[in-house]
Amino acid sequence: MKPHEIKKALEDRGWHAKILAASELHQKSVAVGANGLFKCVDGRKSNKAEMNGPKTLGGVYALVAARGELTEASLAKAVEEVRDAGYVPCVHGDDGEAGVNGCGFFKLWSKGRLEGLPKPEYDACKGREVVTSANGEYEVLEGNHSESCVIINLVPDTTYEPQDDQSFVVDAWITGTFNLDVPAYLTRAAETVEKLNGPRVAKIIIAG
Repeated sequence: MKPHEIKKALEDRGWHAKILAASELHQKSVAVGANGLFKCVDGRKSNKAEMNGPKTLGGVYALVAARGELTEASLAKAVEEVRDAGYVPCVHGDDGEAGVNGCGFFKLWSKGRLEGLPKPEYDACKGREVVTSANGEYEVLEGNHSESCVIINLVPDTTYEPQDDQSFVVDAWITGTFNLDVPAYLTRAAETVEKLNGPRVAKIIIAG
């Protein structure tokens, strides 16, 4: 899916979207490292330091949801797949009242609120247990949401670390790494932001 096609698809949903070279974004990208968490697009800061990993919808949940896989066994297998790809598999909660239920993407999914996607066969507590039992990580995100835009990053092997000036970060290049359907994945990302009442403002990042 080409950048201008992503831009049009978002604008057709009522978003404001623009295409930027990586050098034009006020925030500098970082190279993805082997110790970086394969973590959620959530813009909040974490209790962990390894923020130079890919950002996806719910971390490991991104893979099983994109494939319509609903079982604990599929989640455990996805943890292994992420690790085999060279990343540290992860899911998250937060330090507020939601606790282990603090991942907005998983909350929508587990309540059956994502179009065409049946509920998983486990809740957030069991999901955390499955991921950590398979040698994945669980992180606790801090504070409240204040994201002002969605960064859709198309530059392979780069990401953006959480900042005080929060943004959702969707490292869309991972769709190639894990053979995911690009339009379906990005549509799901847009749907998630919309249903969480997030900003309908996108910066589509290309090389340069």
